Parts: sequence; structure tokens; C-alpha cells
Amino acid sequence: MNNSKTTMSLIAGSILGLSLILPNIANAIPVTYKVGSGSASGFSGSWLHAATNEMRDSGFFANGSAIRMNGSLTIDRDNLQNTSGSITGSGDFGIGSSDWTVSINSASSGQSRFFWGERDVLSLDYQLTSSNGHTSQGNFFFADRDFNGGSSDNGPNYVNDNIMYLWGNNWLNERGADDRAYFIRENEGVALGLDLYGVSVPEPGILALLATGLIAVGFTRRRRS
Repeated sequence: MNNSKTTMSLIAGSILGLSLILPNIANAIPVTYKVGSGSASGFSGSWLHAATNEMRDSGFFANGSAIRMNGSLTIDRDNLQNTSGSITGSGDFGIGSSDWTVSINSASSGQSRFFWGERDVLSLDYQLTSSNGHTSQGNFFFADRDFNGGSSDNGPNYVNDNIMYLWGNNWLNERGADDRAYFIRENEGVALGLDLYGVSVPEPGILALLATGLIAVGFTRRRRS
């Protein structure tokens, strides 16, 4: 009986210790999101699409031709420049049918002002490549704005340590839709939208810490037996 109580005390102590340590670790490490299919009120992801239909004078454009995207995105909130990822899809969203890769090289936030006054919750530096030889680069901008009106699912645009809803485009729309035409004309650019849904996946460091704690409990129990 004493051994059982001692073991339970050790387990409880280990769990308590991990519960105190893990939040600090979670805040200090990047969060990796598995990017794929998902939805919220008025939103679905993940898509790369031609920006053709403006949504309610928002300066953002809904899906024209679109392809489904899958991959991962790692966001380092302590140093957004370390943000990276690779998101891929196959099909034609207006440039031609191919296998497409959006490589994320860096990120920033709070720097770009949109025409209704908000800054960006996140901007992603990207390079777009395809198997048929297309290459372009730029930024996708995601405004600090709740596009679905405060629904309980938090909706786009929203990121925390568990989930990510992002709905944005690849031009800086300080004047709304007018900037889309300017972007295409001056940069010979292609107006694109990127809608991302992602769910966080456990970091290897946290899994290793949990495993170490469980091993230590098991080792102590065997010794006392």
C-alpha cells in the first residue's frame, strides 16, 4: 500500500511539474500547423485561387478558379522571420494546370495598413513555383479583421496555438479593390487569394519532454518495487 501511494504521489508530482513547465515551453517554441481542408462560418480552406470576385467592398476577393492546398506552416511568434512552410496543390486556378508549390520564407505582422484602417494580423513572404516552369514571389496579406462577424469559431482572420484561419491576397490593398488593378498593371502580377486552415501538431520537443517524464516515473517505480 505504501509503495502504491508513493508511486501515485510521484506520478502526480511529475504531472504537476510538466503542467508548470509546458506552458512556458509552448510560448517559447514555434507552432506548426497542418494545412488542409477546414471551414468556419463564411469561410473554407485551404485554397489557392484567382482573385476575381470582391466580397462586400472588403478589398478581398473570393474564389474564382481554385485548387485545394495541403502542407504545413510553422509560425515562430517570437521571431516571425523564422516562419516557414510548404503548401502544395495540383490543378488550374487561372495560370495553367500544373503541380503548384507555395513556399513560405518569412512573415511579419502589424506593418501593412488596409483601406478600412486595420493592420495585418500576418503577412507571409512566398515563392510560387510550378512543375511547368512558372515562378513568382511576393507577399500574402491577412488583415486583422474578423470576416465572419464574431462567430464563436473565431473565423478568419484568426491564429492561436491550436488553430489557424487565414483569408488574404497578394497585394497591399490600402485603397481596397483599386490596388488590385494597380498591382496587376504595375507589377505584371497575377492577383491571387490564399485561404488557409490549419490545426497545430505537437512539437517534437514537447513529445520528448512528456516521454522523459513518463520514463522517469516508470524507472522510479521499478526501483521501489
